[in-house]
Amino acid sequence: MAFVSYMAERLTEGGDLEEVLSCVQVHDLLLAFACLSGDDAAQRELSHRLDVEVRAALRGMGAELDLVDEVKSVLGHRLLVGEGEAPKLAAYTGLGPLSAWLRVAALRTGLSLRRGTRREVLTEDRVLLQAMDPALDPESRLLRERHAELLRSALREAMAALSSRERNLLRMYYAEGIKLEKLGVMHRVNASTISRWIARAREEVLERTRGALSAHLKMTSSQVESMLGLALSLDMSLESLLRSRAGETSPNLKK
Repeated sequence: MAFVSYMAERLTEGGDLEEVLSCVQVHDLLLAFACLSGDDAAQRELSHRLDVEVRAALRGMGAELDLVDEVKSVLGHRLLVGEGEAPKLAAYTGLGPLSAWLRVAALRTGLSLRRGTRREVLTEDRVLLQAMDPALDPESRLLRERHAELLRSALREAMAALSSRERNLLRMYYAEGIKLEKLGVMHRVNASTISRWIARAREEVLERTRGALSAHLKMTSSQVESMLGLALSLDMSLESLLRSRAGETSPNLKK
């Protein structure tokens, strides 16, 4: 069966097959397969989901309607047709909800188009920061825009200092929306252990970024916190997000 082969190509290597299969969002992966196979009904469903996720992703950017429409058009084309390469939808593995995957893709596309450079690919660390800190107040946004390059550099260095396992965990949890239990199955540990790993990696990124900003800009601690998006508000928003995930154990975000 064609779909079975398609799914097998995207399964994580190693581990117990039954456990790996329990992590796969089969219905979402089947939708992606049907879309890439040219099924009209599936492509209409994808278009509807894309509309919802593009609006959700760009809402925090204060995007104009024109940008929303442009992102839907550009991303919709890239998902199913591609640009001199395989359609981007083929990269969806099914290990996280398709909605979360589409939202991250919409965020990447929107930020790239807003800068006016369609071919520029956003670095993973910037997308992760957006996913970890989705809501910025005007003061924080102004500070971040003023020192954007320094912030990106500090964040890149902080992310690079993590182990590959820690970087992958942050990406899969915050950007792809993979649940703690499924991450636990993939790493053969329980959800509470995954929770601690994520919390520790997140805090390390924030601490290293704070330190770099303070050293380079001679900023006060309050200015650094504001530039990072107000850490207390960030902790509260993340705790709320984690609590909303049924059956998960929220990481301890405080020191």
